Amino acid sequence: MPDKPVLLTSYFLFMMVLSLFSPLVNAVPAESEKLLAEGVDAYNSGDMENALRLFETLINMDPSWPYGWLWKGTVLADLGKQKKAEDAFRTGRCLISPDTCDDLTEDDVSDSYDKTRTNSHSGLVIPPVIVNRAVDLTEDTINHQRVFSHFDSPPKDNFGYVLQPQSDSYQKSFEQEGDKHMKAGMYDKALHSYLLAEEINPENPDISRKVGDTFKELGDLNSALDAWNRSVQNESNQKISDNLRKKRSDAFSAQNMPEQAIQEFEKIKTSDFDPDIEFQKGELYSRLQDYSLAEQSFQDFLLLNPGNIDASLGLANARLCQGKIISTEEILDSLPLFSLNPDQADLLEKLKKEIKNHPSGKTDDISVIFSHPELYILIGIGVFGIFYFRDKIFR
Repeated sequence: MPDKPVLLTSYFLFMMVLSLFSPLVNAVPAESEKLLAEGVDAYNSGDMENALRLFETLINMDPSWPYGWLWKGTVLADLGKQKKAEDAFRTGRCLISPDTCDDLTEDDVSDSYDKTRTNSHSGLVIPPVIVNRAVDLTEDTINHQRVFSHFDSPPKDNFGYVLQPQSDSYQKSFEQEGDKHMKAGMYDKALHSYLLAEEINPENPDISRKVGDTFKELGDLNSALDAWNRSVQNESNQKISDNLRKKRSDAFSAQNMPEQAIQEFEKIKTSDFDPDIEFQKGELYSRLQDYSLAEQSFQDFLLLNPGNIDASLGLANARLCQGKIISTEEILDSLPLFSLNPDQADLLEKLKKEIKNHPSGKTDDISVIFSHPELYILIGIGVFGIFYFRDKIFR
């Protein structure tokens, strides 16, 4: 049984030629089409000998029709007869693009082709088929044309014509197929379609973004980062670009790379204040043990989201790590215990234990001075006394 890529490749090549020469195909006799269909059926069923016989019959009947040659080449390649396969592929190629062929001597032309050099469908004279400059359509070269072998049936435009591989419509067809697979959760197939679309149009930021999103769903964050970076480089919409920066930051954070994650946030250019980014920055700075900046980020977040438990715990941890014991205790005491989930309750208890174990006398927390109203009076008296007795004190 032939491999599926070979089958798809050959079938697509058949349809591609059909789209390029629709006037020619429209005049194909019904008997030729019937022979071709029978040969394809035999090939699909794995009956190579019968398929080869049918394609050779088709060639003998009409040697100027390229499809018989191309299918014959496919069968010969599967049978391991590479030299004959290459000759058949060259013949089909030359029949498709006569202007790529050089006129050679009759000795260089295959016997079957020598039976006629007149195109029975169009009356045109076909040049010799063994070429020097024409591109070889061998089995290997065809199999490497990923765009040609992707579809079970090639995508078509609104008029039913097969789309050409490098056209914008072809890229759009791949992209739409990827969207369909993505929606269905078929991420491997979606990725394959998106990569083919990106190969056709590598400067399209939307496609690169979708490639990145698919890699993320597949758990390949490094490839997702690369794809999102390609999208950022080609994206002109600042909001979309900033959103890609957030995705890259999340990916770096998930890979325990907080410094790179923060750098992505710093590249965001929109002026709108995003409290969620401040919360994430607070967590990232905490992981980097830069507790001063972590404290500032959590405070900025809490200005717009007062009472947020996660941010409050983050702020308490940042202050505790700076030795600000009193303000840390005030934050922890203000949290409503009934609202805490298990993880938050565990963190609360952990912070309280750390406060108890914190070395006394080693705090830089001056907020204690202002946390009790009676201290204001004592401070005022002290300042007044120093000023009143300054001459005696400093003489």
